[in-house]
Amino acid sequence: MKIQMETALLTGVLQKVLSITEKKTNIPILSNTLIKATDHNAIEVSATDLEISLRTEVGAQIESPGTATVSARKLLEVVRELPYERIILEDQPGGKLQVHAGRARFELQTIPAEDFPYLNFHEGSEFSRCDASLLRKSLSKTLYGVPTDEDHFSVAGLYWHPVEPDGLRFVSCDGHRLAYFQVPVESFPDLRLTKGIIVPRKGVQEIIRILEKESEASLSIDENCLILKTPGTVLSIQLLDAEFPEYQVIIPEERPFSLELDRDAFFSALKRMAVLTDNRWRHVRFSVKENVLRLEAGNPEIGNADDVLDVEYQGEEFTIAFNVRYVMDSMQSIESEKIRFEWLDTFHGGVFVGQDDPDYFSLVMPMIV
Repeated sequence: MKIQMETALLTGVLQKVLSITEKKTNIPILSNTLIKATDHNAIEVSATDLEISLRTEVGAQIESPGTATVSARKLLEVVRELPYERIILEDQPGGKLQVHAGRARFELQTIPAEDFPYLNFHEGSEFSRCDASLLRKSLSKTLYGVPTDEDHFSVAGLYWHPVEPDGLRFVSCDGHRLAYFQVPVESFPDLRLTKGIIVPRKGVQEIIRILEKESEASLSIDENCLILKTPGTVLSIQLLDAEFPEYQVIIPEERPFSLELDRDAFFSALKRMAVLTDNRWRHVRFSVKENVLRLEAGNPEIGNADDVLDVEYQGEEFTIAFNVRYVMDSMQSIESEKIRFEWLDTFHGGVFVGQDDPDYFSLVMPMIV
C-alpha cells in the first residue's frame, strides 16, 4: 500500500475515528484504525470498539492499493506535527507503516488487517432521510442527563420512543434529574420507530459530533443497531438491551406553584453561587417568598454566598436545595428568554421549562442538606 494525500484531510479523518477507538482495552487492535486503499481515488478509514463502529471515506492519490491497521492516536500525533501540505503513507517490510513528508520519516508498528474485527454497516438496510439539525439538537438538549458508564444504578443511554398521539421523545434520566425533548413524528417521517430504543451515551456523543458538520443524514434500525449515514461516513451503534425506567411516574402531574425568571439573570446568579461549591458541598438553596427568590450556597471550608432575584410571586413560602450544576445544565439546554420554575412540594423536586421552548422539559430532584 502506498498513498499520498493532503495532510489536513488525513488529520480530519483521524480525529473523526479517534474517539471510537478503545483507550483502555486488552485487545490492542481496538486501539488501531483500519486504512483501506482501493483502486479508486479514495481511502476508507474505519474504527470500532465492538459496540460502535465508524467508517469514513476521504480523497487520496493511491499509488498502490492495500490495507493496514495502525494506532489511531499515534498516527494522528505524528501527522499533526508535520508542517507539510501533503503526506505519504507506505507499507514497509516487517509489519510497519512509514509516514513521510518532506525530509521527516516515521515508522509505526502495524497489526495485520486480517486481525481487525469484522465491521457490519448493514448496507442492505432500508435507510430513511432525517432532519440532521433537528436530530443533533434533540440529542444535544438531553445528553447531559444520560448517566456515565460508571453509574450502575441507571441505564447509561438515551431513550428514544414514540408518544401518543403523534410525537417522538428523547429522554435522559440518571436518578437525580430527568430531561426530555419532544418532536413531531413527522420530523422523521420514514423512520418506523414502533417501540422505544436506548442509544448508549457514547453513541449519542458520536452522532452529535458527526452531525456538527453535516446537513444531510439518514437513519436505519436493524438487528438491534442504529445506523447513521451521512455523505462519506457510516456509524453503526449497538443499542442497549435494557429496560428504561418508568420515568413518567416521577413527574408530578400537578405543579400548582410557579414563578417566572429571566434566563440570563438566573443563570448568572447560579454561576455566582457555583463559585463557592465543590464536590462535597454542591447545593444551592432556593428560598421563595413574596416577590423574592433568594439563592444561597457555600461551605464551612471556603465561605458562603447569597443573591436575591426579584420575581412575581404571592404564594406560600418555600425552600428547597438542588445540585447547582444540575440546574445550570438545564438552563444551558433551554432556548428561551423566560424560564418557569414549577413545584409541588419539597419531595418532588423542581421543574424547569421555557416559555419559548415548550417541547423541552427538565426535572431536578432535591438534595437533603
